[in-house]
Amino acid sequence: MGSPEHERGVDSARVAAVAPILQTGCRAAPAARCASFAWTHEMPMLDPGAKLQAMVDGYLKGNIDDGEDGVGWLHAQSPRMLVDIDGRRRSWWAPRSSELLECLRVSPQAPAAVKAAALFLAGADGNGRTRQAALQRMDALAGRLTLSSALLRCNDWVPEVRVVAQQVVEVLLSRCSIDDVLAAWPLAVRLQDAQRVDADWRRDTLEGWLSAPSQRAVLGGLLVHRDSLTRLSAHAIAFDVHPERVAIRARALRDSDPRIARMAFQDLLDEGDPSQVVEQCSIALTAPSSQVRASALRTLVAHEVEGIDVFVEDALFDRARAVRSLAAFLVRQRHATPAIELWRSALAQQTAGRWRVALEALADHAVAEDVALLRSLYPRVTARHRRNCVRGWIRAEGGAGLALLRVALEEPGRSIHELLTHAQADWVAELDAPRLLAFCHDGPSPVAQTGLLRLLPHVPLWQHLELLLDAVPQRQDERAWHLRLVENWLRVSEGYSPLSAARRQALLTRLEHGGHDLSNAMAQRLAEAVRQA
Repeated sequence: MGSPEHERGVDSARVAAVAPILQTGCRAAPAARCASFAWTHEMPMLDPGAKLQAMVDGYLKGNIDDGEDGVGWLHAQSPRMLVDIDGRRRSWWAPRSSELLECLRVSPQAPAAVKAAALFLAGADGNGRTRQAALQRMDALAGRLTLSSALLRCNDWVPEVRVVAQQVVEVLLSRCSIDDVLAAWPLAVRLQDAQRVDADWRRDTLEGWLSAPSQRAVLGGLLVHRDSLTRLSAHAIAFDVHPERVAIRARALRDSDPRIARMAFQDLLDEGDPSQVVEQCSIALTAPSSQVRASALRTLVAHEVEGIDVFVEDALFDRARAVRSLAAFLVRQRHATPAIELWRSALAQQTAGRWRVALEALADHAVAEDVALLRSLYPRVTARHRRNCVRGWIRAEGGAGLALLRVALEEPGRSIHELLTHAQADWVAELDAPRLLAFCHDGPSPVAQTGLLRLLPHVPLWQHLELLLDAVPQRQDERAWHLRLVENWLRVSEGYSPLSAARRQALLTRLEHGGHDLSNAMAQRLAEAVRQA
């Protein structure tokens, strides 16, 4: 064997420890070995097959619960989990040896599932010789787990192991059932991005095998595989070699993975005849991918197909903003009824299946005349849609005035408060001392008061303080509210905010000379915060 890592064999002390373990359990093994493999105490009582099962369970300790069937657990793992198990097994701190292979040798009657599990674990050993020896036994035990192990080893860091792994993969592909190949194939797809794999072998052997007419059933299964990357890889091959390309493309246009849908649409444009383009673009208008829906709409408009105005109008109510914007542009080009009029109509009539999208669309394009409609809708829709009412209201008014603030603060949701924070300059301009004090008695609920307390710290610190000093409460409820406002300011006053000497002196003078209805203790706390700024 060529590489230094592969030449690292099992030293004589470890070899000497293997035989007593296999023959008499841990009694004759070193103390450290007994600590790592306490489960082998029971081995003298077991037949070779049960001993191999116990050994597999021991290697999987930490992955499975006590008493759980390790073999069944390993066979049930997804390809992604097998990659993780393989990586952890190779990085295991314990000394390497060939116990599993030795136990396999003396357990020819063990169930195939147990032997496959043992070979997978041996194939992930940190010793290159052990990995190679495990691979050389796998071709006689075709199955999902052995094929998965061989595919993983095709990216092994030891060249000699990679060569053997490639040979074993070729043999197993000819012997495994379709279900086993489908279960392990995500690991073959993973080799596309692997650094050490032989790219020519992967392309010519793996992809070449899958492209063969004799493997149509395997390719068909991969086209509907639950792993999206596996489906993507299979579609790339199917669009080149499968005789039912048109049907496959029609199904791929509606795939949940946008990469597959986009690939199918590009294949339609490149290879489809005009009748196929029109027919399958109509299908693509309902694709999960918004990019595919938009591309299909553009293509249908370019072909001036019959009923295109209906397609464009339907796209105005698409769930994706990008598709709606494209449809609005096409409406203007075609001099049809403006999109905003159709959205207003759907909202006014509460058109089933359309008004929710119409509200979101109107929020993107609202103008001043839409404020009344949005205000009337606000109390009648759910919290999710009230956010769009506020968003459109802000757009229509060019900002969030105090009237909007009073309404929106009644909504406890964080998303609406974020909108108000971004529009702070508009409502702050209208928020004077009397209106601030009126928040305690002029309509707003405790929810709105709490919301305002959250928003006020976003006002510039010293402007915020001056607003509080201007507010002189006259009623008992106003005094309690004013005290909450002052405490709220003190809570955020430690943050840095530039303060000129002149403004500092003006604030201190106001605090010292009174006229603000604050207690002496509170005035001193405020003055100290100003001095420390």
